[in-house]
Amino acid sequence: MQEAVELARTAVNKTIVTERKGRGRKGYGRLAALRLLVYALLVGIEKDETLEKHLRRKRGVARALGFRRSIPDRTTIGRWKKKLDKIAREAFKKQADIVEMLAQAKLLVVDSTPLEDWRDPEAEWGYYSRGPFKGFKVHVSVDQLGLPRKAVVTPGNRYDSPFLPELIQGLRPKDVIGDAAYDAESNRKACREIGAKPHIATNPRRSGKRRYTPPLCKRKRYIVEQFNSRFKEMLGGCWLWFKGLAKKATIVYSALLAMNAIAIQALLTNKPELLRKVGVYRY
Repeated sequence: MQEAVELARTAVNKTIVTERKGRGRKGYGRLAALRLLVYALLVGIEKDETLEKHLRRKRGVARALGFRRSIPDRTTIGRWKKKLDKIAREAFKKQADIVEMLAQAKLLVVDSTPLEDWRDPEAEWGYYSRGPFKGFKVHVSVDQLGLPRKAVVTPGNRYDSPFLPELIQGLRPKDVIGDAAYDAESNRKACREIGAKPHIATNPRRSGKRRYTPPLCKRKRYIVEQFNSRFKEMLGGCWLWFKGLAKKATIVYSALLAMNAIAIQALLTNKPELLRKVGVYRY
């Protein structure tokens, strides 16, 4: 458990932007708040109430995460999830830069995965390979090692195609893979602009051409499918406990931070067996 604390501290301390400065009563701080959210996902705690009880039982863990004087209650933790979506996304972007320094992205596979939630008032109807769903989408690009490099969280009704340029921006892969949802000349152009070869399946309904799936797309698409499975395992269904796009986004980026933190540890310690693990610190 202490290893999970140290990993959460390292993941956040190396990526978080500076704390806000100003007058008035200081709260717990964004640094400690995001550490806690990443830690909760590393150890597999889904509910705010359970997390509060865990910190009260494990005072050493609480102090190590930055809660020396008092323990945040579940209401406070819930507020953080609503307010920290932007800072969590920024931290993930910075962490992804660290991953790029350790293992350059030679291949990117883009995809989206649904977070179904019929009861969330901000959920929208969308479609994926299994048919219609109501909820949200996580649009992601994954490298050859199965590590997330870029991610965007949207309502379920957003189409996949417009997000491809954002999901590859700033990276220099040799190849970009996408299914028929990304069949657009603008996306192929975006790939070529970063020096990558596009391997995007054709969509007959959109292009009027015969369906064609590039060979590399057939061979490598499993990478993102495996990632989606690990990602859902890391989340453990916890997105159902929180309502609203902002909270969902905070949890998504915290989960991505946790996944890449384990991956960075594996790369630095030369332990490839940990590279795609998500349940290493579950208690």
